[in-house]
Amino acid sequence: MAVDYSWRWIAGLILGIGGLILLGGLALGLGSLRHVLHGERADGEVVEMRREGDMYAPVVRFRLSDGEMQTVKDLASGAPDFAVGDKVAILYMPQDSRDFRIDTFDRLWFSAIFVTLFGAFWMLFGLVAWALSRGIDLAVVGETAFMAIAGGAGLIGVFVLWSAADLYTGGVRTEGIVLENRESRRTESETVRRADGREVERTVERVSFAPVVRFTTREAGREIEFHGRGGSGRAFVPGERVTVIYDAVHPIRARIVSFVDIWLPSAAAFAVAVVFGGAVWMSRRVRRRATDPRA
Repeated sequence: MAVDYSWRWIAGLILGIGGLILLGGLALGLGSLRHVLHGERADGEVVEMRREGDMYAPVVRFRLSDGEMQTVKDLASGAPDFAVGDKVAILYMPQDSRDFRIDTFDRLWFSAIFVTLFGAFWMLFGLVAWALSRGIDLAVVGETAFMAIAGGAGLIGVFVLWSAADLYTGGVRTEGIVLENRESRRTESETVRRADGREVERTVERVSFAPVVRFTTREAGREIEFHGRGGSGRAFVPGERVTVIYDAVHPIRARIVSFVDIWLPSAAAFAVAVVFGGAVWMSRRVRRRATDPRA
């Protein structure tokens, strides 16, 4: 079997990068596992959501095993995932109480899972390059990669749909008010073709908007602020009244009652699965016809 050395070094580079990213994801997971296995547990309360630019950092107060009160700030996120007054469980290391984790799935495992999956995609494309270096049929390589993407998107779609359906059927509805449209800007590089046929690189600025909504819980009268789904336009205006659905136990888990906020993420994931899975089906069908002597 002929070996294409140009593809071989490309495969080695991509696999190396993917391996480093995977190691980073595993390191994040092991850090959380260390807190789960060896950390002290304490009951805490979110006393502040501190604004840091466009990020929100929860400030948590909890009592150490010796009775001393400790106030710490956790890592910031792009949208508030806690509200002031939330009761949370804290895992802290006995030798350093400022080395802690908030005991939720997102805070413990989401970053590790995200980085690991990102590394896995790098590994996938590295394996594609390796297969090409070994002279494996490009159609077979593409089908394998597309099927992996379709399967991953399908699993994500199932998880997101389950979460949305659980909130939609078991959540509490109330009225909220749009406070503002939070603006986010990012720059991207893109290739455009000019009228004379030349391709040029240019930097463009993308702007997206996310409505910031406030509502009052029916059970305890707590005021909660959360971010709706972002987009390229302003779908809501400040002062507009909207219907909100929220989790009575964790009211920061809230959505505007609309297709975009509740169902669009799962629909997008299933669309990716259908497109890539359909491409695999079409490719295999065409190859079968090409090799069928009766065609």
